[in-house]
Amino acid sequence: MPRFKLSEVYVWLVAAVGLGLLAFTTVVQAPQYLHAGNEYLLIDGAVLLALAVLSSVSPMETRHGTLLSVGLAPLFGALMLMPPWAVMWIATLGTIDERVPGRRVPWNRFMFSRGMFVLAYGIPSLILSALAPKPLQLEWYILLALAVGVIVALNVGLLSLGLSLVQGSSLLRTARTAVAGSWLTYIALPIIGYLIYVILHSEIVANKLAVFLLYGPLLVYRTSLQKQNRLDRWLRDSFIMQSRVVDKRDGQTFGHSQRVGELCETVARMMHLGEDTCNTFRVAGILHDLGKIAIPDSILLKPGKLTPEEYEIIKTHPVEGAQILAEHPEQKDVSEIVMHHHERWDGAGYPDGLRAEEIPLGSRIVNACDAFDTITQARVFRPTVKTPAEAIRELRQLAGTWYDPAVITALEKIVSDRWSVDIPAATLPPAMPKYSDVLRIQSFRRLWLGQGVSYFGDMMNTTGLAIMLFVLTRSASVVALGLIAKAVPTVAFGLIAGPIVDRFNRQRVMILADIVRALLTVTIPFLAVNWLPGVFIGVALVATASTFFNPAKQALIPNLVPPKLLVKANGLVVSSERAMELLGYSLAGIIAGAISWAPLFLIDAATYLFSAVTLLGVPDLLRSAAGRQLRIMQDIVEGGRFVLRSPILRSTMSLTAMGAFFGGLTVPTLIVLAYGPLKAGPSGYGLLEAVIGGGAIVGAMAAPQLIRSFKAGLLILAGVGGVGLFYALTGLSGSLAFAITFLFCCGIASTVYLIPLISLTQRDSPDYVRGRVMSTRFLIAQGGLLGGMAVAGPLNDRLGAPLVFVTAGTLLVCAALVGLAFKNLRTASLSEEPAPPALKATG
Repeated sequence: MPRFKLSEVYVWLVAAVGLGLLAFTTVVQAPQYLHAGNEYLLIDGAVLLALAVLSSVSPMETRHGTLLSVGLAPLFGALMLMPPWAVMWIATLGTIDERVPGRRVPWNRFMFSRGMFVLAYGIPSLILSALAPKPLQLEWYILLALAVGVIVALNVGLLSLGLSLVQGSSLLRTARTAVAGSWLTYIALPIIGYLIYVILHSEIVANKLAVFLLYGPLLVYRTSLQKQNRLDRWLRDSFIMQSRVVDKRDGQTFGHSQRVGELCETVARMMHLGEDTCNTFRVAGILHDLGKIAIPDSILLKPGKLTPEEYEIIKTHPVEGAQILAEHPEQKDVSEIVMHHHERWDGAGYPDGLRAEEIPLGSRIVNACDAFDTITQARVFRPTVKTPAEAIRELRQLAGTWYDPAVITALEKIVSDRWSVDIPAATLPPAMPKYSDVLRIQSFRRLWLGQGVSYFGDMMNTTGLAIMLFVLTRSASVVALGLIAKAVPTVAFGLIAGPIVDRFNRQRVMILADIVRALLTVTIPFLAVNWLPGVFIGVALVATASTFFNPAKQALIPNLVPPKLLVKANGLVVSSERAMELLGYSLAGIIAGAISWAPLFLIDAATYLFSAVTLLGVPDLLRSAAGRQLRIMQDIVEGGRFVLRSPILRSTMSLTAMGAFFGGLTVPTLIVLAYGPLKAGPSGYGLLEAVIGGGAIVGAMAAPQLIRSFKAGLLILAGVGGVGLFYALTGLSGSLAFAITFLFCCGIASTVYLIPLISLTQRDSPDYVRGRVMSTRFLIAQGGLLGGMAVAGPLNDRLGAPLVFVTAGTLLVCAALVGLAFKNLRTASLSEEPAPPALKATG
């Protein structure tokens, strides 16, 4: 079916489904409400309808082409106060603006809007009506917050799907554009809607009329949004005005900068880059020739061939433009792009001779778009022009030498769509690296497989240790002592492990550690029966070997995969660990119950040997065991200095310490919460642990996509804040269902925080010191966790489990807010392009 036909079907389908739901709900619900003699229903409905109409008049158009009003406030108030059928009528009639159907707005769009608003507000209203939470209770507030999310999701989703069908654009990109710059609206307007509910809840008619006083704040808010929108448009247009200064000097190039900027933005969107990144590339495209203002007219406007001396002067314009832009902190990213927009993929460009992915992605896009517009427009030195088809074929021949092949591929797709050019081999480059790309790397695949199996064995070991000690001694204190014996070696030997990992071949260190762990693990069942203290010694020695193994593994991963696949690699490792955690804990309980605890240790030992075998195919090509002089204290001091001198590592280590300590408060508290306030028992506790792991798997799979759209530092802080928020909500909720939901979200947030943190730490640590940096991170995390667990016991006795969760969550949110104050962490990025050193000189 052609796209425009499908879009028409979709528009009328949404209208029919929405209005059909309105009619059905009205027929079913309205008679009983109207016959009940509720005199306030019509009064409240009339007031809310009037407020909705006033709020929907004169919707403003954002720079993204969407319409925005403040009608969410009265409609959200109706959601809290009115039955579903009345909410749907208010949503249908109250959102009609001054545009006359059939004249200023087509009938199909008018009817689509009616159906869309019915669905967006009717569905959450029906859900709230079915759940029937008690007003002003915690569950009511939580459900209202979720209702706002459903309203936004339905509104944006239905509209974006329609636009993507009409325009043939990406649904996700259209949705991002629709909500760009509007997130504050979805927070402020529901608050005003709640105030409307509070006022209308009164039974005094005069008080109900006072609700119209809230229209004043709504007007002020709408006016401020309109002013912000005008300012936003002015800022965008101001860059074009700046480019005109250069274009005016040469009538041959008038409009060139604006066209390049718009084409750069289109290419960036075609490559599925984030909204902020697309806007940055657009500005860089507009201002890419700003430095030509410093070039004399005799050279800039020369009709003939330039002399070598004159060409060297022309070549200074990227540096001149970058220096001008670098004077403003907000234009730092644009300055970098302008600085290198004449670099070549093969390294033969200027000013710094960067090559391939060393060149900022924005510079690569500007370079290709600048060339395309130049070829298709007449110039003094080239009076003839080429068609878009001829131009893209010329650029295609230079892909891999002058230009980035991925950028040219995206440009080919744009040219094919915009000018109907037939380019048979043109395909859109993948939005991002795939997990299959990582798993094609044989050495990483072996490491990933071996560690997944080994982590499964670790869960067997942990479960078996707890069961064994409890069965033999019937003492919870002895069980706790065994778990402490597993954790203490990381704190005791963490600093020593780093220098060894950095001085010796990491593959051999890991294989040796696996063999030692396998041999020691086999002895634990024998020691348990014959000499119980030996169990703690064996467990501590196994944990000591792990103290050397874990930093070696994380230090080796960046040497196995290219930088652009590092996040994907870490995502695979973390997700497989969480999956094996769920599987290992589940099977360990079944095996222990059906047979005994002894086989669990034998299985764990076998997984260590399996890991050692797979590591034989994972060479550490940057390390050799020969000629390495070990200097423990000197290496420890050197590693500590490196961490302290790196602003990003200092910030991430500090955040790790706070996150581990505050998060550690909840580890022993969860079982108290499950058995106490939640009344969930052992099965409920197991379920809560499982949903945290399930959420972590989801977060691990989502993290690479999020890192592509947002800065890694912001994701780290958002993850910490998200964990804190959902911990606090878990403590406040008295329901197992809510606790499951919040802890699942907590699991997602934990890996959204962890994967960028690990990737950023690996990326900012050179190979020669990476082992010490990673061991330092393990040491800080384990030490903080132990500290939090130690404090959790007394806190539970004094405050109770719910309040401990609330306290831990609040402290984590505060830690995230403190982290926002540090710019180096807030702006930390995992972009594969390193900061060009030459730009530092221009700044």
